[in-house]
Amino acid sequence: MKNKFLKIIKRILITILILFVVVYISNEIVYKTSIPENFVESNWNGQWNSSEYALVSGKVLTTIPENNNAEFKSETLIYYNLWSLYKPGQNKIVELSGNFSESDINGNSTGQKRRPNESNAYHRRFFKAKISIGNGQFIKYDGMKDNDGIEISGDYDSSFPKDKGTFELNKQ
Repeated sequence: MKNKFLKIIKRILITILILFVVVYISNEIVYKTSIPENFVESNWNGQWNSSEYALVSGKVLTTIPENNNAEFKSETLIYYNLWSLYKPGQNKIVELSGNFSESDINGNSTGQKRRPNESNAYHRRFFKAKISIGNGQFIKYDGMKDNDGIEISGDYDSSFPKDKGTFELNKQ
């Protein structure tokens, strides 16, 4: 009886693992094949995850100019993972407007946070951006670009639907 129970558990676990792998691979295929041609040359990609809603997450693809001293506007692709409870497997193309600055949303600058023995090479840039979507949704992003300039990570806050979460972008 015990061996039979263990065989059933083993089969269930193997089936769940296979299902997970199939869904993950399917998600990557759907994402890659649904990227519009004008996003092939994008220089930043990443992911986002909702903190408020389980299983709501996706990917991001955008172009952010190299000139970090000016405001920018960029067409951005937001993809919802296949397992997302909201718009699974769908893309949304929006306009992201943002900037990089020496101070965060509270006005604190990187110079104020620097220790006396640290060099001027410590040069983090704060990332601020927003998206306004026609249906009344407004998303605000606050993050930080790392010292190497290849990763931006932070938080987002969305209204209608109300949501909070995290994002990470990596330079390609």
